Amino acid sequence: MKPKLKVFEDFSKALLPHEAKYLQSLGNFQEEDKREIFQNLIHNSLEPEDEKSFNTEFDKRKYHHIKTWAEKKLSLRDVDQVAEWLLDFNKKLVLDLITSAEEKVLIDYVKNYKGITFNFQILYQTIRDYRSYLLIRMRYDDHIIISDFLENYKESYHRAKEIEEKLYQATIEITDQFTRTSETSIHWEKWLKKVFETETINGNNRYKAFILLAFMYNTTGNLKQLQTIFDQIDGFFSQGNLYCRRLLYNYYSSRVLLHSKQRKYDEAIYFGKLSLRQTNEDTLMYVNNLVSIYLRLNQHRDALDLLESYQSVYEKTQNSLQRIIYISYYLRALNELNLNKKAENIGIYFLQKYESEILKLRWHHFFTSYLNVLYKNENYATILQLDKKFSLTELEHLRKKSENFLPNLLWVITSASFLENKISKEKYYNTLTESLTTVKVTESNQHLLQDNADLLTKNLPELKLFFKSYLN
Repeated sequence: MKPKLKVFEDFSKALLPHEAKYLQSLGNFQEEDKREIFQNLIHNSLEPEDEKSFNTEFDKRKYHHIKTWAEKKLSLRDVDQVAEWLLDFNKKLVLDLITSAEEKVLIDYVKNYKGITFNFQILYQTIRDYRSYLLIRMRYDDHIIISDFLENYKESYHRAKEIEEKLYQATIEITDQFTRTSETSIHWEKWLKKVFETETINGNNRYKAFILLAFMYNTTGNLKQLQTIFDQIDGFFSQGNLYCRRLLYNYYSSRVLLHSKQRKYDEAIYFGKLSLRQTNEDTLMYVNNLVSIYLRLNQHRDALDLLESYQSVYEKTQNSLQRIIYISYYLRALNELNLNKKAENIGIYFLQKYESEILKLRWHHFFTSYLNVLYKNENYATILQLDKKFSLTELEHLRKKSENFLPNLLWVITSASFLENKISKEKYYNTLTESLTTVKVTESNQHLLQDNADLLTKNLPELKLFFKSYLN
């Protein structure tokens, strides 16, 4: 039997925390039953661990009223709905399918337009195309309205385009810092903060600036500044600004990285699950972010279950970087659960198919997971073959310049050389000792070093005392 309040309860479960905070600031229901329904709706979204049941004795029309009211309030703030409307108008304009009613809505919107909205650039471009449409039909009165808008906002539009182009240049340098451990992008920080915080800049560019700042601070480990910008945008979302679910899901996934750095893993998992409530083009990245937390907590079964539940998303993705990260985590989870034979077969296939992408984007991430699988399978000869073919040891030495360098890959290759009798015991221990002198053991990296030490020790028990003196 269908539950009496299924539609409303489904709506309640889908309501995101920042949507609830915004609605809470607007709600002022005087009727007692409606007030209780609304309060429980907000409570369940903000405190899901203490869920309150809805009273099934209340008139169902009251639930319908609350749901309709909430959806309307959110719809009015949804920047993606505005973008879809403008893009649809432009499409119909090109195909000569615009109706008089649709034109009236746009013209009224232009007449009442104030400030610079999130989708200002899309609006301006649509209006610019619409002007020619009006003039060729000799609709002079409407043409004047549209032309005045374009003239009044011409400088704002050119400024928005300049910022958009500059954001692209910043993106090139900041992502290069991620893929090549370059440190040349920090000079963008001051300008990006100005873009993010300036209310007269269109919201789309402001949010792009936020994403780049978050990316930069996360890469450099600047947790103080990362927390600051998250607090700022958290306030925007709670007030209904820059709002749409697409951006909220992206924001929640970004918070996974923040709380992971802060070692607040319960919060990281909470936001990771929120980010996966909807499937979109970034879902695989959101999956990878949450999986990284499960692996950090040694919750390998949870990690594997999550990865396999999104296998269809992985198979369809066009994002090479996230594809590599997904498989690297998949190999790691399988290896930890003693499914290492399966992991080796997957690793062989993936390397053969995506060799160029791996070497270009995330060679260290992939080879660390894959070589760990080979080591556990005692396939030392293949490790050495891969090292020779791809010059992994040389690449690993170049990574020593990185602030976050850990010699995990070097350890596996050196251990394989020792176990294959390619180097002496003395050289083996000297290499391990030297590599550890270049690493500062911290609270954040100790578990990674210990995990790798445990892996090596399983095949070389005598290493236990050696690593104990360094890592404890």
